[in-house]
Amino acid sequence: MRIAVAAVAAVGLIGGVHTAGAAQTEEGPTVTPIAAAAGKGHPVAGVAGLADLPGYTELEYLMSGEADTYQQDGSWTENGKWATRVASQGNSYTTRLLVERPTDPAKFNGTVIVEWLNVSFGVDIPVDLSQSYEHFTRAGYAYVGVTAQKRGADKLRALDPARYPGVDISDDALSYDILTQAAQAVRTRPELLGGATPSVVLASGHSQSAGRLTTYANAIQPTANAFDGFLVHGRGGGAAPISTGVSAPARAKIRTDLRVPVFVLQSETDIVTSAAVRQNTERVRTWEVAGTAHADKHGLDLYDAINARDHAINDGAPTTCDKPVNNMPSRYAQNAAYHHLDQWVRRGVAPPVAPMIESLFGVFVVRDGDQNARGGVRLPDLDAPVATYAPRNSGGNVLGACLLLGSTTPFSPARLTARYPDHDAYVRAFTTAADRARDAGYLLPQDHAEALARARAADIP
Repeated sequence: MRIAVAAVAAVGLIGGVHTAGAAQTEEGPTVTPIAAAAGKGHPVAGVAGLADLPGYTELEYLMSGEADTYQQDGSWTENGKWATRVASQGNSYTTRLLVERPTDPAKFNGTVIVEWLNVSFGVDIPVDLSQSYEHFTRAGYAYVGVTAQKRGADKLRALDPARYPGVDISDDALSYDILTQAAQAVRTRPELLGGATPSVVLASGHSQSAGRLTTYANAIQPTANAFDGFLVHGRGGGAAPISTGVSAPARAKIRTDLRVPVFVLQSETDIVTSAAVRQNTERVRTWEVAGTAHADKHGLDLYDAINARDHAINDGAPTTCDKPVNNMPSRYAQNAAYHHLDQWVRRGVAPPVAPMIESLFGVFVVRDGDQNARGGVRLPDLDAPVATYAPRNSGGNVLGACLLLGSTTPFSPARLTARYPDHDAYVRAFTTAADRARDAGYLLPQDHAEALARARAADIP
C-alpha cells in the first residue's frame, strides 16, 4: 500500500489508558467529494430522508489509491494469532465512502464508526447504521460506510454509472488494505468530518463483514494499527479468507494479544455457528442477545425504503417472509455495545460480562414455557414478552433472507391475559424488566425511556 512505511496510526490500550502515537506518512489515498446532484442525486444505500438524522449531513466521497494484498505467513490456527506477508503491491482502486456526520462540527463527540458495508445480497447494505443511527445522532458520533469489496463496487457502477463512473475494486483481496486506508483517510482528511479531527476510530461490520473484520483484527490490525477498537456483529465461527482460494480456520477466535478491544455482539440466530468460539477475555467481550435474529424488522423497514428508491434487490420490492419478521429491539443492545466499546477505548472501562444464551451442545437453545430463549443478554421485551421471538423464518421473495430475519408470533389473547390481567400489570412487569436491563448495562438511559413510553402506549392486554 502506498501509505506503508510508518504505521497508519498506532493506537491502543496500554495499562487501560487510550494512547495515540506513530507518525503519519504524507502519502495516502486521495479523497474527492461526489457532488450531491451527481447521477441520480443520492448515494446508493444512503439514508438521508429515509431515517431521522436530526442535525446531520449525508455526504459521499470517492477514495482512490493503491492497495496491497496479503497472504498467510505460516500456519493459521484457531487462536487467531495470524501472521501475513504482502503478496502484491500497487493495485489501483477507486471506491466510495458514505459519510453521516454532525452538520455542526462542534457537536461531534470525537468518535467515528467505520462500517465495512455488507454485500451478502450483491449491494452495499449499511446494517449497523440501520440499527444504531438514532444512538449515533443522540451521542454525536460520525459514521463512515466503506465500499470495501468488488461486489459492492460493481453494483454502484451498475446502479448509477453517472455517479460512480470510476469506482473499481479488482478483487476482494484488496479489501483489507482498503479498510486500513479508509481509517487513515478518516484521521488525516478533516474535510470528511467538516474540519474535525477524531480521537477514536472504531471498525464495525455485520455478518459477512463480521467474518472479514475477524480476519482483519487477527491478521492486519497487529501491524497496521489502524483502529482503536472493533465491533464484530453477527459473526459465524470461522473467518474470511485473506486471499482468493485460501481458507481461514473453520473455528477462529479473536486473538487475545491485541492492544485494542473487540466487542462481539451476537443474535440468537448466530450462536449455532459461533458457540465454539465464545470469548470473554481482557480484550474481548461477547454478548449474545436472547430473542433476537440476525436481522430484524427495525433494520428491514429502513432497508426496504432504501431498496424501493435504489432498486438494488428484487427490483425494489419489499422483502416478505412466511411469518411476521422478528421485532425484538436488538438495536438497544447494539447501542449499548457501541457506548461500552467507546468507553472501553477512552477510559479503559471494560463492558459488563453477560451470561451466554443457554444451549445444549452449543446448538439447541434452551427455551421457556413461551418458547423464548433462556439466558443471554435480556431486553425488557423478552422478560415481559407479548410474543414468541424465533431466530429464523421461512419462505420469502429474496433467497436466503428469511432464514436470517427471524419471526414474531404474538401470544393469544388468553395467554396475554394470563400473564397480564390488566394494562397496569403489563407496564409494571415491563418497567421491572427495563430497569433490570438498564442496571445491567444492556439498555442505555435514552433507550430505557423510549422502551417505557412504548410499553405505556401499547394496547396490552
